[in-house]
Amino acid sequence: MIERDDLAKSRLLENFDEGELDMLRVVVEEVFYEPGELIIAEGAPGEKLYLVIDGRVSVTTDVDGVGKEELKLVEPGDFFGEMSLIDGSPISADVYARTKCRIFAIDRKSFERLIDKDMPTANKLLRGFVRSFCERSRETADKIEQFYRLSEFGKG
Repeated sequence: MIERDDLAKSRLLENFDEGELDMLRVVVEEVFYEPGELIIAEGAPGEKLYLVIDGRVSVTTDVDGVGKEELKLVEPGDFFGEMSLIDGSPISADVYARTKCRIFAIDRKSFERLIDKDMPTANKLLRGFVRSFCERSRETADKIEQFYRLSEFGKG
């Protein structure tokens, strides 16, 4: 069975108490990936939340005329897949193991049961999603600003 201490490595679960972590231990699936292995493909149904426990994951997309571009490097303690888990939309990028990875996955049915069964714990998860969304939105805004400045620099 998955250890409570391993779950607590995730930024998403850092404020969870022992009882809440124990509840998640029952529904989490432990999965291992080798370097270069596809974890989930762009366009696939988003059915799981992934918590990176060990290793690094690369989120990529194909850019016309450029090729495969890395959008984000996901480090141990971080997570991905939450947007599709919440809104049911297809996965928006390919996700590959950059190194050997140990990942915990929570499927949609387990997530929905958690929401129905224990709203305080579900609220903690959802707040974590919102914090992450805010961080990612700020990162994206900064990148857009940098691209704009670079494009203006080239015009001079």
